[in-house]
Amino acid sequence: MELIDRDETRKLSAYPRELAAAGLRKISALVAAIFTANTAVGPTMADGGALFNATAVTTAGGHANLLTTALTAAQWDNVCAAVYNQPMMVKNAAGYYGTGSKMAINPKYLLVSRSLQLAAMKIIYPTLENTASIYSENQQRGQPGDVVTVPEWTDVNDYAAVCDPLIAPAIYVGERFGILPEIFIAGDELSPAVFMNDEHRLKVRHFLACWVNDFRPLHKSNV
Repeated sequence: MELIDRDETRKLSAYPRELAAAGLRKISALVAAIFTANTAVGPTMADGGALFNATAVTTAGGHANLLTTALTAAQWDNVCAAVYNQPMMVKNAAGYYGTGSKMAINPKYLLVSRSLQLAAMKIIYPTLENTASIYSENQQRGQPGDVVTVPEWTDVNDYAAVCDPLIAPAIYVGERFGILPEIFIAGDELSPAVFMNDEHRLKVRHFLACWVNDFRPLHKSNV
């Protein structure tokens, strides 16, 4: 009522947008938490191994997708090679571990915290690179894909690689009534809240489930 009396009804229209934005940031937090869970090695997968581990893929639960080297152009290429060489899924049983053909897919996204954003952009985006005071064409420009800054990450050194989910999906977000939050507003004259108490009530409903289906399109570096 105060907003109406003060002719500030524009603030009322901002509420639903703010609630929807909060819901979308919740999705961001759910996905980001997968990379930082369990001391930054992720959840335990059905094969018994942590999502990110350095064990050979020829061993039960081995994912070979965890390194500890700081982010550089050369190291990013090593990460891309590790993902590229991941074996495709075959029977998860002794004698079959890691025997599939190479996945042969490079990561598309370099995930970093805000602290590493500039360093990551210098690797991915520049047209030229400077090596020993010699400028040459940056062969990595545009090849891996894009830099994604993860607002929930606070570690200043860790980073991750993710393949294009349209080609090699890894993390899934299941929803019940849509990926966008549902917003309900009780604001018309005959709504009980308005009729009885002069209140305009807003509610957000968001049913989600977030999980990892495949470790192969993912790689983490815990520096």
